Amino acid sequence: MAAQVDADTVNMALFYGTPEEKQSFCDTLVTLLKQKGCIKIQNHRIPADMIHKCFAMTRQFFNLSLEDKMKAKHPPQANPNRGYSYVGQENIAAISGFGKGDGYGPGTTKDVKETYDMGAANDPLVDNVWVPEECLPGFRSFMESFYDEAFKAELDIISAISLALGVSEEHMRTLHNRAENEFRLLHYPAIPASTLADGTSTRIAEHTDFGTITLLFQDSTGGLQVENQDQYGTFHDVISSAPTDIIINIGDSLQRLTNDTFRAACHRVTYPPSVQAGDGDKVIPERYSIAYFGKPNRAASLLPLKEFVSEARPCKYEDVTAWDFNNKRIVSLFS
Repeated sequence: MAAQVDADTVNMALFYGTPEEKQSFCDTLVTLLKQKGCIKIQNHRIPADMIHKCFAMTRQFFNLSLEDKMKAKHPPQANPNRGYSYVGQENIAAISGFGKGDGYGPGTTKDVKETYDMGAANDPLVDNVWVPEECLPGFRSFMESFYDEAFKAELDIISAISLALGVSEEHMRTLHNRAENEFRLLHYPAIPASTLADGTSTRIAEHTDFGTITLLFQDSTGGLQVENQDQYGTFHDVISSAPTDIIINIGDSLQRLTNDTFRAACHRVTYPPSVQAGDGDKVIPERYSIAYFGKPNRAASLLPLKEFVSEARPCKYEDVTAWDFNNKRIVSLFS
């Protein structure tokens, strides 16, 4: 079930303005994230020309031959989560229903998408896997630069959330200061609408992200939907006015850290608004998106912060590191 409701948009220029404007932005950001789980941010710090170039290079990468893309192939297992995954290699439906309790188990639909995963250039644990420079000149250096810009934007948003919640901004930034994040390029090939008709395939199955917040950029094709925060099973379309919008959604780690003050946003990619479920003769156009998954440092504890635990509101989650939690969540994806 879905309704076409545009996500709320906030102006991040206010965050860099007067103290009053900054607080107003922070309060609005948190209020809408609690209500919607997913909002759009404009006038953020990532330059528009970098975003446009990132989309251009994303298209160039996925337009390479399969032989060239496989020179940066993802391993067959979930970790390390780096490199190129062909259509069908990863199955997000394996983690559908996480955290929803009894009656919500893993799904069986297959994803019709291909992806390319990266991390920080200086990650001490996991190396990135790159296509040779001659296959796509400048790709590596640009993606490393974009990752750095996204990390700066992530920390600003972490600060904004902290200020609105009344928790230590310094502590929250310290939990995220190692940039041990993941950066993903996605391509959904053009397919006949009939491919999705019987429910065995989808573009990407419903799921929540593992980290604190996700910064998502998408083209104008559409198809991204987020679940209503108050009603399981009801999804709303999220439509970008421009590819430079950042769509922010809450992940599992922030839900845990705030003891369910936030609920991770369940989302999926399916039919775009221009194509309906019964349009068997129509072709769903290809779609590109770019996702930066902001995560706590691997060694950080996901035990709820003391500000969100009380006698009236007991702790709902056990003490686990972000690394252990991430690995527990991701292990099913490449089974």
